[in-house]
Amino acid sequence: MNYWMIAEAASPNGTTTHARYCCFTFHDARREYLKPSSNWHWLDRELSSNLAGETGAVFIYKGALAALSIRPINGDVLEFCQSHMANETSHLQMFQYVVPDGKHTKLLPVWKIAGFTLGFFPTLLGGSRALYVTVEAVETFVEEHFQDQIVPLKQQNACPKLIELLEHCCADEVHHKEDAARRLLEGKSNITDLKAVWVKPWSSIVKGGSALAASIARRV
Repeated sequence: MNYWMIAEAASPNGTTTHARYCCFTFHDARREYLKPSSNWHWLDRELSSNLAGETGAVFIYKGALAALSIRPINGDVLEFCQSHMANETSHLQMFQYVVPDGKHTKLLPVWKIAGFTLGFFPTLLGGSRALYVTVEAVETFVEEHFQDQIVPLKQQNACPKLIELLEHCCADEVHHKEDAARRLLEGKSNITDLKAVWVKPWSSIVKGGSALAASIARRV
């Protein structure tokens, strides 16, 4: 909230806003910040996109698990989905606690559908290989997305506890990326699969779609 107050005071109508905030108590400022009509500044937009992303991530694994109920593959893939989904669920709960309701993207139902679809169809049609390629692509984007928040916050010496949360989540996402990549490389047949014509285009589509989704979640 302190970050929001500073950003609000520096907004185009900063003189009036700053004068108001000089007279505000902390609780007055909190009430203003929590109003659905309050301005969204850079960090509000980024946290909204984080919340959307973690929602989508949980539903990617829900979609993959639904596909596995139709097309059983092996226990390793099931364990992969369950452990990663538990991890993403904990991330989502932390961001739900941090981000006020009035600063949630209004499109969360869309991210749930998109995430479920992104987990379901690749797994159903392409099995574990397609799921791992999808997860590796998503997490590559997410790592960059978190770093784009961590670096400027550190440069500004702002929000140390939030930085800890972002770094914790980022480390988990890197682990997910590396886990998916490792599973893709296991076995000669999988190495051959990595050269399949669909892998690079699909990975690019997933990364581009993730970036677009994050951009939309910052605005709506």
